[in-house]
Amino acid sequence: MTATMHYDVIIIGTGAGGGTLAYRLAPSGKRILILERGDYVPRERANWDSRAVNVQGRYHTREVWQDKEGRPLHPHTNYYVGGNTKFYGAALFRLREPDFGELTHCGGVSPGWPISYAELEPYYTEAERLYSVHGERGVDPSEPFASAPYPFPAVSHEPRIQQLHDDLVRCGLKPFHVPLGVRLDESDRGRLKANQEATVRIEAIPGRDFKARINDISVLARVDFSSGWPPTKNFGLNLILVDGDAKIRPGMSAVARIAVERVPDVLLVPAESVFQRDGAPIVYRLDGPAFEETAIQIQRRGREQSIVASGLKSGDRIAQRRPPAELIRRTN
Repeated sequence: MTATMHYDVIIIGTGAGGGTLAYRLAPSGKRILILERGDYVPRERANWDSRAVNVQGRYHTREVWQDKEGRPLHPHTNYYVGGNTKFYGAALFRLREPDFGELTHCGGVSPGWPISYAELEPYYTEAERLYSVHGERGVDPSEPFASAPYPFPAVSHEPRIQQLHDDLVRCGLKPFHVPLGVRLDESDRGRLKANQEATVRIEAIPGRDFKARINDISVLARVDFSSGWPPTKNFGLNLILVDGDAKIRPGMSAVARIAVERVPDVLLVPAESVFQRDGAPIVYRLDGPAFEETAIQIQRRGREQSIVASGLKSGDRIAQRRPPAELIRRTN
């Protein structure tokens, strides 16, 4: 006997297009089938090895295609959940306004789109929130208008790239950061500087805080594979103790606290209590026997806590993990 399955929507491919569509349709209650030719990318150290990924083509398909003349060619593609987007460079530019109109090329005329950039702009903004795009408005002379800033500031240049950037500026050029869709929090790194004060607690010497100052900060993040998956990226930090103690020995464990900013009279929520819906932040606020899905505005994000600008009030109780679907009450 053959079982017949019925679906409201069938999505072929799980890359940027299919994956985003599936994300948007998932809360609709429709029966959705997603088809992908390959399995999940194996989680291994080689995922982070640019030589293995790009030069050696570790994850490329080994099949051979043919061009129009029948000659063999390698497609430089892969078959995994996530499609080729699993290995893309995370650059997320918007198309320019003229791209939607009729364009004349040396090989002919490209017809205009049936929609304009203005019609698509709100969806660009929503997608940039969904994909945590880092960038800076107003520095790219060719960028189209945007109704909102990028959700996150531009990713810092590595030292050699920053030097090249500065050299190009001196030559009268206008380099700018590529908008990148990455989950990278550089907020703490950017607010630390040499000689900043710190407080150190050493586990073996309880009841005492030691004063310290920052000696230097690494400009490059180090991938920590021991932290689980996905691996975290840490910036190295060296401290010098201002007041020492004869009891201190090499190898002792310590915790350092550095106040980067003091913000009075704010409402804080745990970072794990903030979820996303259509790329915007929400929380699940307890209201009687159910949880109300509540939109909030985030003033500032931290690794452990976020400052809420609006949407909640002091005394509200919120969930720290997503409640079961039958307990969630949605508001429009």
